[in-house]
This record gives sequence, structure tokens and C-alpha cells, in this order.
Amino acid sequence: MTRMTFGWRAALAAVLAATLFPAAMTHKAHAQEKTVRIGAIFAQTGPNASIGSEALIGTQYAIKKINETGGIKIGADTYKFELVNIDDESKAERAVAAAEKLVADKTIPVILTPPSSTTTLAVVPIAEKNGRIALSFVASAPTVTGPDHPLSFRTTLSAIMNVAPSIEFLIKEKGIKKIAYIGRNDDWGRAAGASIAETAKKLGAEVVMTEYFESGSTDFYGLLTKARAAAPGAVVGAAFMEDGVSMIKQYRELQLKQPFLSVAVIWASPVFLKAAGADMDGVYISTGPTTSSNPELDAFRAAFKAETGAEALPFSITAVDNVNLIAEAMRTAGTTDPQKVADALRKSTYKGLLQTYKFDGGTQSDVVINVNEVKDGKVGVISSLTTR
Repeated sequence: MTRMTFGWRAALAAVLAATLFPAAMTHKAHAQEKTVRIGAIFAQTGPNASIGSEALIGTQYAIKKINETGGIKIGADTYKFELVNIDDESKAERAVAAAEKLVADKTIPVILTPPSSTTTLAVVPIAEKNGRIALSFVASAPTVTGPDHPLSFRTTLSAIMNVAPSIEFLIKEKGIKKIAYIGRNDDWGRAAGASIAETAKKLGAEVVMTEYFESGSTDFYGLLTKARAAAPGAVVGAAFMEDGVSMIKQYRELQLKQPFLSVAVIWASPVFLKAAGADMDGVYISTGPTTSSNPELDAFRAAFKAETGAEALPFSITAVDNVNLIAEAMRTAGTTDPQKVADALRKSTYKGLLQTYKFDGGTQSDVVINVNEVKDGKVGVISSLTTR
């Protein structure tokens, strides 16, 4: 196993007045400065734009820090990074067109995939067919990674990963016996629904309603009325930004009294909490490590805001970790060749801002999972575990 020592302790030191990537700062006389282009398909319009915007600013920030300190030493040469992002408009057909454009550029070894599972799953086959790494830190459909996708890596949780702890929390900690589920009609939403049913059955509970809605929906009165009629002990939702805000607001308008749990990480973001306001009070949210807090992470958040003027939102921080994970894998591999970089990733143990990413020879990283509760607009961790 290769222990990766290139972490955000160094990055944070750079932000706060030390030096980031000291190895990259040592330029030998014979070394040439080159550029490696990182492809990305982050939605800036459509239903996934809020997540895509977070991912974009985090990626830009990480690349800026790498370049400001002289780049990364990869083999005999020093490389600076350049980002090529294409807005897929939150549409699968646009994501396909974007992926085809990116793989046509032979200087792009890695594509950071779109926010949603459906668009990511449209991109992965194109990246792999052309020998490029597809790296996802948002899409959670289980099929994003697996034996059939040797170049598709993920550092975030899958829909299955955070569902079991969430449902176990409801059943064991809250005594819930009946669950109603409302999810997006996409790969992520359906995978979450299947996992909820399986976990509930295993723990002796029952899913009394399962309903799906199309992306972009804003009217949930009918589904929520149906959920109330099913008399569940709790309601579980899988929705993103716009649809999620509408869902929880209408949940409160209809005065449903059952606990509500979201399996969408975006619900814990400051943007979502602000948009939903007091309607979020008492809501449970199952997330990855983005709700965690420690002195190093808190200092990074402060430094990020001081430099960019923006809050370091969950997917911004995740993007920073992923850019630096790729940079370190290239440094370790001594090349930008996608196959060799992929080999380095599989062997990697990398300490990022949010957690330690460890692949153990596969393409799915370990993930920290938090179950949180919202109180007075603040997200607090109730329980935490690490899983793959």
C-alpha cells in the first residue's frame, strides 16, 4: 500500500502563509514546465446547477493554489493544472456531448463527472472507452463504480451507503416501524428506494409507500397527501435543491407530524438551509463527511471565504479534496497517463480535508457517513461511521 503524504495540511499551511506542495516547488534545471488539463462537466444551469456551482468554485480554488505554488512535480517535469469545464445544463444528452468533446482532447487524462447519477452514468462509458479516468464526488448511484468500470472512481457515498445507517437510525433509535419514501425518478432515487426497502425488511420494519417524481418537479401536495394516508412513522425523501425545498415546505404546509429524513447531502448545505428556512427544523439528514468539523477544516473554511468571498460549501470542499487527490496520484505515478494514475489511485491512502480516502485496490473510497439533525438552522452530527 502506498501511503499518500500530500495532504491538505500542506495546502492549508499555504493558505495561511506557509508553502503548499513543497516538492513541487523544487525546480531542477532540466525540468520543463508543462500543463495538464482537467476536464469537468459541472452543471451551471438546470436543476443540478447549485451543486455544479459549488463543485466548480472548489475545483477552481484548488487548481489556483496548485499553480500559485509552482505546480506539481510529475516525473522529471513540473506541471501546472488547467480546468476545462462544460455545462451539461443538467441534461444527459448534453453530458454525453460534453464528454465526447473532452475525450477528443488528448491532453485531458481525467474527467470530473456531473452532479447527478443519471448524467454521470451517461458520461462514464465514454470516458472509459477512450481510456480516461472518470472521478465522481457527487453522483451516488451504486452502478457508478464496480468491476465493469475499472476507470470510474468515486470518493463520495453511494445511495446504498448512507441509506442503511439512516434507516437503522430511524428504526433502532426512533422506534419507527413504517416508512413512506418519496424519491427522484432517476438512478439515484430508485437505488435509494430499493435499499430502503431491503434495509427496512432486514430490521423488521415496513415500507408502506414508495413514489417517484420527475426531476424539476415542484408540486408535491399529491404525493405528500398520499404519504399521510399511508400512516407511516416517518417519511424519507430523496430530492435535490429546488425540488427538495418545495418538498419540505409543502410537508410543513400540510402539517405532517412524522419525522422527515433526507438522504440527499445537499440538504445540509447552507444554501439549502437558507432557502428552506424554519421548515428544516427537526429534519434528519444523512450525509457524507461534509457536516464534520475539526480545527483544520474550520481554518480552511475561514481561509477559503477570506480569499474567495464565498462560503466553503460541502461540494466546494469535496472538490478541493478530489483535485488534490488526483494531483497526488499523478505525482506518485510519475506520469499523467490515465492507466498508471488509476493504478496509483487504487493503492492510495490520502488524507484530505474531510476524511482519509482509501481505495484498497478498488475504485470506491472509504466514506465517513454522518446522520445529522437540524436545530435552529444549524446541522449537528448525531452519529458517525466509516464504510465502503
